[in-house]
Amino acid sequence: MNRLRLVGLSHRTAPVEWRERLAVPDHRLPGFLESLRREVGAGEAVVLSTCNRVEVYAVTPPEGEAECLLRKGLLDLHGDVSLDGSLYALEDDGAVRHLFRVSAGLDSLVVGEAEILGQVKRSYDLARQAQSTGKLTNVLFQRAMYVGKTVRTDTKISEGPTSVPSLAVSLARRIFGELAESRVLVVGAGAMAEQAVRAFKSQKAARVVIANRTLEKAVAMAERFGAHPTPFDALPRELVQADIVLCSTGSPDFLFTRESVSQVLEERKGRSLFFIDIAVPRDVDPAVDDLENVYLYNIDDLEGLVAESLVRRQAEITRAGELVEAKTQEFAPWYESWRRGATAALRHNARSSMSAEAEPG
Repeated sequence: MNRLRLVGLSHRTAPVEWRERLAVPDHRLPGFLESLRREVGAGEAVVLSTCNRVEVYAVTPPEGEAECLLRKGLLDLHGDVSLDGSLYALEDDGAVRHLFRVSAGLDSLVVGEAEILGQVKRSYDLARQAQSTGKLTNVLFQRAMYVGKTVRTDTKISEGPTSVPSLAVSLARRIFGELAESRVLVVGAGAMAEQAVRAFKSQKAARVVIANRTLEKAVAMAERFGAHPTPFDALPRELVQADIVLCSTGSPDFLFTRESVSQVLEERKGRSLFFIDIAVPRDVDPAVDDLENVYLYNIDDLEGLVAESLVRRQAEITRAGELVEAKTQEFAPWYESWRRGATAALRHNARSSMSAEAEPG
């Protein structure tokens, strides 16, 4: 009987400079999934790669070296075997429980964040497009999204600043106080960048500029939020004017190096420049932090704000954890039936149930 296995690492086991080394970009995903099928014997596989985690969920043979091969496959993707000690592995109900907690936002750096639910869905969609899903992963990931939505509906876990961009803006407010006189440069035009722009505008930042490699996306976002678009090659000019630079791109390389930033410092005439880098892989070279009047914060530097948020919402987090555990127990009989090759009903709520055979296979 095949079984579900999970191998991965997250912000709980590895700092950002390690996580970025194992990130799986979209263009490498189909080849990676094919290698899992060929070399691990994974009949189904979904890869969840976000700024806070890289996890492989795979249906593998029940015994043998499947876990070792999954570890090796993930590490070999980047030719980096030094991170094996930061990987964790779960199987069966343990892997199911973990995915449900991830989808609910309970395992996020910012507990209760909404972004992770969309990221789980996107990972599943990409795996389906690559034809690497099957009966178990189809049912499991649809169930995980249902659990994630239920937790957010039935608890208050998502109240308050529960996204990385919102915490980044909270960090900016701690540094600058009111942002009414601050000029902000947001680099990127994805979902995280959009949330950051929305948060900066809600704080009435004096000027928000959006830079993106595809200028049309920057223009469209700027029109939605009353911001100012700028072409990517204008970054050095914008760097002279900005007080805060928030980076959230998918670039595999640094966009801002020590050399490129140092070249604009003379024109800034001693004004402080703050980088908030929430991208993984990082957009800003850590050596930038050594420059005079330049301050760099990355995604792991938000942990202090995260801790404060956890204290305020502990009761709701406990409720959400209990709900996830109940949903894990509900899923267990269906999972065991799947392992035996039998059919079982999987109830979504008190009024309806869905046969496993009715799920996409």
